[in-house]
Amino acid sequence: MDAKPVTMGVIGYGHFLRTNFVLHLKECEAIRIVGVYNRGEERRKQAEQDGFWATGDLDELLAIPDLESVLIGTSNAAHREQAVRAAAAGKHVLCEKPLALTMDDMDAMVEAVETAGVINHVNHPSPYTDGFIKFRALCEAHAGRILHFWKRSTRAYGTWAQGARHTAVANPEDSGGWTFHHFCHQLNDAFILLGGRAVRVYHVEQKSCDEAPSEEFVNSLVTFDSGATAFLSDSTSVGPFTDMGLQGTGADLRLLNRELTLVKPGPEDSYDRPGNRKGVIETFAVEDTGKNLVEVGRRFAQAVRGGKNDLISFRSVRDQYKTLVAMRESARTGRAVDVAP
Repeated sequence: MDAKPVTMGVIGYGHFLRTNFVLHLKECEAIRIVGVYNRGEERRKQAEQDGFWATGDLDELLAIPDLESVLIGTSNAAHREQAVRAAAAGKHVLCEKPLALTMDDMDAMVEAVETAGVINHVNHPSPYTDGFIKFRALCEAHAGRILHFWKRSTRAYGTWAQGARHTAVANPEDSGGWTFHHFCHQLNDAFILLGGRAVRVYHVEQKSCDEAPSEEFVNSLVTFDSGATAFLSDSTSVGPFTDMGLQGTGADLRLLNRELTLVKPGPEDSYDRPGNRKGVIETFAVEDTGKNLVEVGRRFAQAVRGGKNDLISFRSVRDQYKTLVAMRESARTGRAVDVAP
């Protein structure tokens, strides 16, 4: 990228944002972090030790001369106020997922960034990984009409019963619980691949023990307006893995660990199974690019410099979050729930 780096202020400096985003953005030549806001003094001192100017006054951060953008990584429940204030100050906004915990907050954030005309992006990094990029390209080339999609993943952290204390499970009032905090990733992948909108969900939430403050295992069957279905599953666990796949009218796809498998219909299997078709199997290696947050930063900076919001915008995830709301209702009632139009 030839343009000068986009200047960025960081809102929140908790452990996750520092180790999973900020340190990666320091490696991104398209971004230059110029300051950090954090309410607590301990985290401000950590930011200063990492080489950043830090303040406990958000207005002071937003008033930095030539500040162009902000990265919001505070607790999920706090995103609305900070995004609205940043947009009102004319700053482009890169916000950690989930964007918000209620539709009212979501609508206020969408209105704020669109009124201000600023670039806005929700950090769902999966679409920028090598595995997803190759999966999507093969899907578009071979799958035809998608009939069914699945994604099953576990977060390498452990459960409450195993002694783990993931902050999203421990503080559901701030995180929205596991359905909002982490399951939004699976839902975003499904929306990107299937298109359209979700119309009906059946959602189950489970805990590893009664003492857990929030759900740790979530499973959903989602029906889209195209008629396609998606089975999505996510949990905390000590055994991390991801299994993603789909069945289409033209081919089947599966991504497991670092291997992508494409199965296309071959000749009729008239001898062994009359009326059936053989499958032609191809496999492709997938590079482990992690969350590829450097690429997320580069794409965000590119959008800022180009003035085109072709990212995962606040508005683009609005229907996804309607689905999350319906999932919570389904878990509460034990019934399938229609997603609000």
